[in-house]
Amino acid sequence: MEALTNLPTLPTVAMEINRMLQDIETPIERLVTVLERDPSMVLRILRLVNSSFFGLKNRVSSLRHAITLLGYGTVQSAVVTISVIDALTLKNAFKGFDITTFWSHAIGVAVMCRHLADRTRLALAEEAFTAGLVHDIGKVVLINSFPDRFSAILERIQTDRITFFAAEQALDSWPHTRIGSHLAKRWMLPEMLEKSIQGHHHAVHRADTPPVAGLVRVADILVNLMEGRVGYQLDTDTLPPAIKAPMVALLKDSAAWFPALRSEIDHATQFFKQG
Repeated sequence: MEALTNLPTLPTVAMEINRMLQDIETPIERLVTVLERDPSMVLRILRLVNSSFFGLKNRVSSLRHAITLLGYGTVQSAVVTISVIDALTLKNAFKGFDITTFWSHAIGVAVMCRHLADRTRLALAEEAFTAGLVHDIGKVVLINSFPDRFSAILERIQTDRITFFAAEQALDSWPHTRIGSHLAKRWMLPEMLEKSIQGHHHAVHRADTPPVAGLVRVADILVNLMEGRVGYQLDTDTLPPAIKAPMVALLKDSAAWFPALRSEIDHATQFFKQG
């Protein structure tokens, strides 16, 4: 991985904004100045604040006003989301893998993870959204840089009807979780995201693994089940101790919140697919 020279990069503006937004003392005027260097990013942030996500009665046309309404956490999520989707593209078409389906799943996990965080208070909602969005970014690096290995994993999934991560383990392959966390580090994303990407498939987490990794794991399984993929099941007994009790309580009440959440996932997917 260190020797690869073709790893995708985030735009300079996105990386600078990401660093700035980790400091709540950053002046809003400085954020506006940096963001305005990327007109495309500005337009998409304005489209986000004026979307059905927020249901505002009056249209927002000022970037400063948009940042004030959204808050630093949401702006950071928006910048990372837009930049990551733009950065991670396929070099060539690959049989058995569709990038649009990949991003639809990632956005679904992001929305699900934000909801779980909001209901359980185990993580900040916007951090959970970003963690859900980037949880599988290692797969795109894998497909672009190691296509033969990716093809072997897909074949094992079909043959054994198992999950992607289980197929990687069966083939003794360096997992997409490690590849993704390495990329997050290269992009200078927050350490929480790096550790969340690396730990979201593990049944037993290390002491320094953030709770959001467990939320991503649950969200990923729920969305995969919703999408009808084989090999996925949610065994709450294997959840990390820090999230097990609140997640069990929340899942027992899923009939009350799941239908509305599924509709929210559909709306979010359509919004981000429009670019």
